[in-house]
Amino acid sequence: MDMNMDMVLLKLKTLETLSHEMINTIPFNVVPRHWLRLHTDISLLRVIHDLITGPGEGTHEEVEVEGFWMEAIRRLDKAIIIAGAIGNGRKKWVLDLIKITQSKLSPWRCDDVEGSRSRAKRSKIEYPPIDTSLLYAPNPILILEEPPSIEEYLQNHLNHPFIIRGYLKGTSSSPPWPACDRWSSAEYLLDTVGRGRVIPVEVGKAYDDVNWTQRIVPFTEFLHRAGFKMDQTDDARRVTGPGSPLYLAQYALFDQFPELEKDMSFPDYVWSNPPPPDETSSYTSPPNDDGLIVNVWVGSGNSEIISPAHTDPYYNCYAQVLGRKRVWLAPPSCGPHMHAYGEKTEVGDGLADQYMTNTSKVPILKPIDDFKKLESTYPEFFDHVWPRSLETLLEPGDMMVMPPGWWHAMRAEGTDPAWSVSMWY
Repeated sequence: MDMNMDMVLLKLKTLETLSHEMINTIPFNVVPRHWLRLHTDISLLRVIHDLITGPGEGTHEEVEVEGFWMEAIRRLDKAIIIAGAIGNGRKKWVLDLIKITQSKLSPWRCDDVEGSRSRAKRSKIEYPPIDTSLLYAPNPILILEEPPSIEEYLQNHLNHPFIIRGYLKGTSSSPPWPACDRWSSAEYLLDTVGRGRVIPVEVGKAYDDVNWTQRIVPFTEFLHRAGFKMDQTDDARRVTGPGSPLYLAQYALFDQFPELEKDMSFPDYVWSNPPPPDETSSYTSPPNDDGLIVNVWVGSGNSEIISPAHTDPYYNCYAQVLGRKRVWLAPPSCGPHMHAYGEKTEVGDGLADQYMTNTSKVPILKPIDDFKKLESTYPEFFDHVWPRSLETLLEPGDMMVMPPGWWHAMRAEGTDPAWSVSMWY
């Protein structure tokens, strides 16, 4: 590397450090956009520099060379994860550079690559029977035999949640989702997004637990820890052993891995431009260009990961792609009796009271022999909320449609990984 390139690298590292400090020292929701833009641009320039100069004269071992390019891919992924790759054309540049950098890596090496891929193509998940009893609510969620038309939905179903069994398998008005088969295969997922990718995950069983935290981890490690069956690629062999559950939660995965979006389709309801429901008159649609926010939720089964009861401000088409999920619901009017964080009548919990005012302290769906034993601790909840609460078990291929403001808690059931897609509109 000549002196000029050394100086360029030094300046890029200095600016990279500055952007990290400015992003990490204040609450993320108030970070000025120009620091996020700087982080994005420096990430792009660092990797362009790497592509021009290569790993360096002293880097000869294959493992070191692979590590150099893996770190470049990680830097680009973090530009999306941390900064949203904001700026005109930046997202495309980041994704294009990832593909170019991945071409520097050796191909996947697996004990039986062709065999594993053919098994992935023909395999079908068979889910064993599971208890569908109502454990945390006295009422079932409404199940509709047929998907309502847009007119029927707007006239008759705006104010209450409902479920359409098997919607993702295909109906007379919607095509089947290839994701229901394809996303069960770790080989398909890894082949589709390529080597070296990293994602942001929650670490812990629930986001209101004391030891809950967040990390950026290799996609390969996440799939392994979430229970996906992994063939023995070189990358899979590097995966660490058991640890706290990892949860890919409320994350715009298709912004980072747009290749996966072709495996799903959007239900017409998300384009229906619904008015505010009766109980949530303050509703407004998402403030982005298309009025739609798409997130994924992926984690292990075995009731390891629980989403505490909370509310969201938008209508939601919630698609259960893989695995099963127990869902608990209560209407918005139950809010005063949900013991939410930050309520003046509750004992303070520090940061939780500031940032989780839409989350209930009642341990709904958390392991307990008999849920109603909590009645002495939360008598107001059992007097006013429990009689109106709803519950069901979402099966693979089901879709739940829910109005804004409804309290909901969720827990993955069974032994297989659970993958859900939420479409807020």
